[in-house]
Amino acid sequence: MGYNYYGRSPKTKKKKSGYRLFLFLVLLLALAGTGFFSFTQYLALQALRVEVDRLKEQLQKIDNENQLLWDQYDQVVKENEKLREENYMLRSSTVISHGNRNTNRVAITIDDGAGPELIGKTLRILRDHNVRATFFPTGSWVELHPEVWKAAVEKGHELGNHTYNHTFLTTVSDQQIKEELSRWQEAVDSALGFKYQTYFFRPPGMDGFTSPQGSTARRYKEIIAGKGMFTVLWDVELIYALRNEAYTTERIIEHVLANTKGGSIVLLHFNENDIAALPDILNGLRRRGLEPGSLSELLLAAVQS
Repeated sequence: MGYNYYGRSPKTKKKKSGYRLFLFLVLLLALAGTGFFSFTQYLALQALRVEVDRLKEQLQKIDNENQLLWDQYDQVVKENEKLREENYMLRSSTVISHGNRNTNRVAITIDDGAGPELIGKTLRILRDHNVRATFFPTGSWVELHPEVWKAAVEKGHELGNHTYNHTFLTTVSDQQIKEELSRWQEAVDSALGFKYQTYFFRPPGMDGFTSPQGSTARRYKEIIAGKGMFTVLWDVELIYALRNEAYTTERIIEHVLANTKGGSIVLLHFNENDIAALPDILNGLRRRGLEPGSLSELLLAAVQS
C-alpha cells in the first residue's frame, strides 16, 4: 500500500537525496568560490609584492640621489666658504678709485644729502636721462627724510655707506667707526623696510685714505671689509679741484667733461650747483661716447671686458 518495511515511502527518500545533492552542489560552489577568491587574493598579493619591491627600488634610488645632493651641497658650502674668504681678502685689499679704462662706462656718484626738493629734482633728472646713479648719503640724512631714499632705491639707484654722521675716520676709534657703519645700515634698513645689501663705502673727505697703501688705510679697509663692503673713492671731483675758483654751474660742467674718461668715478654732492649741472654733464658725457650709470654698472662692465 505504498509503505516499505521501514515505514518510509520512496518519495521521501528521493526528496532527501535531492536535498543532499543540492547541499553538495552549494558546498562545492562555495568551495570553488573560496578557492577562486583565494587565488585572486594570491595573485593580488603577488602583484602587491612586486609593487612593494618596485617602490623599495625607487626609494633606494631617491635615497641615493638625496645623498648625492647632500654631497653636492656640502661641496658648494665649502666652495662658498672659500669664495667668501677670497672675497673678504679682495675687499680688504682693494680701494676703488676708477673702473676698467677699456670700458665706456662712467659712474655717477653723489654724496651727503639734502631736503626732499633737491633729492626729488635729482631723481627726475636721472629719470629723464635714463640713468641710474650711486648715492652716498649719511645715515642722519636718511633718517631725516627716509621716503626720498626709499624712492631712490625703488627707481633703481643704489646706496653706499657714508657713515652715520659724516665722521672723519681718523678722529674716532676703530670701535666708533664700526658703530658709525652699523648705524648707517640700520637707518637705511629702517627707511627701506627691508635688509639692504650694501656693497660700497666712501670715507668722508677721503680721510684715512689719502695714502691708500699706508698702515692706517689698511686697518680701515679691514674694518670696512668686515662689514661686507668695498672702499670707493673717485678720480673726478669738484670741491678740491675748484677750491680756488668760482664754483659755478658752468665751471662744474666744464671740469667734469674735461676730466672724465672711460672707467671714471665722478664725485658730485647734493648741492644746488652740482645738481643744476647734472643734465649738461649727462648729455655731454654721451656726446663724448661715454655712458653714465651706477658704480655696479661700471664695475660689472669692467669684469666683462
